[in-house]
Amino acid sequence: MTELTMEQQQSAVSLAAKQMTQDKAKAYEVVGMLKMGSFTRKLVTVTEIKLLKEIKESKQFKGLEVISQSGEPVTCSTFSEFCECLGMSYEKVNLDIQNLSVLGEDFLETSQRLGLGYRDLRKLRKLPEDARAEIVDAEYSESADKEELLEKIEELTAKYAREKEILEGQLKQSHANYEAQSKVLKNKNDRINQLDIELEKKKNHINTLSPDEKGGLLRKETSQLAYNAEAILRGQVWKAFETLDSHTQESGIDHKQFMVGTLAEIELVLNELRTAFNLPRLADGDNRPEWLREDFEGKDYSAEFNAIKNGENQ
Repeated sequence: MTELTMEQQQSAVSLAAKQMTQDKAKAYEVVGMLKMGSFTRKLVTVTEIKLLKEIKESKQFKGLEVISQSGEPVTCSTFSEFCECLGMSYEKVNLDIQNLSVLGEDFLETSQRLGLGYRDLRKLRKLPEDARAEIVDAEYSESADKEELLEKIEELTAKYAREKEILEGQLKQSHANYEAQSKVLKNKNDRINQLDIELEKKKNHINTLSPDEKGGLLRKETSQLAYNAEAILRGQVWKAFETLDSHTQESGIDHKQFMVGTLAEIELVLNELRTAFNLPRLADGDNRPEWLREDFEGKDYSAEFNAIKNGENQ
């Protein structure tokens, strides 16, 4: 079993060495073709670009001994050195390979036949795939017009630029909206946190008060809420009723039933509060303000107080 394994390993090594030799031989053959082509023409053909692409992607250039343009032998270690030894521009070869990969062999041949430049092909590469396919996949006859093709590329480029500008504007607006919402949310969270802190402080303070002091504080808070509600009724609701009444006088449309219904809803809430807390309709206890009770403690001035309430002069 071990001998068989050794034989398999030796066979694999032999096969790899043979394959390496074949790849090297093929690479040297390609080098010869490319060098000969460079003497007869300036433009690299699509076939040559395909060969260069294969050498680059398979890294067959590594270890190749190539005679440089100065006549010196060079062992290539990079694709840039390989192109230099062939007398080719590394940048242009990469552009040719990129054009081949993106635009395809057929269109690249058409572009060379029509004389499209690198700038035109670059515009075409930058188009969205569906727009690019509209040009690349089209059928081109021998009599295809270069100017017509260039006009189509410019038209699609301008259209894509406009669409891109619109999308970028929308993205910018979305980003601005997100930033604004984030800021509002942060301010809201900060305000909530601050209110939580104030509420906690208030709770701690209330816990230190006597029952009378705590009761007074609770009445004060309730009075403030009631005052706010009264202010809304006397202010906003009153003004809204005036507006409805003016509209009735102008148009003849009667809003009274609606206004009555609105008041009924307010009265309903008041009745629910009175029922929920078992409150009499009229207060029958000592309703004097706290300051009055403190100043006249122990004295019965209820008659005078009632006279003041009723507007009597005594």
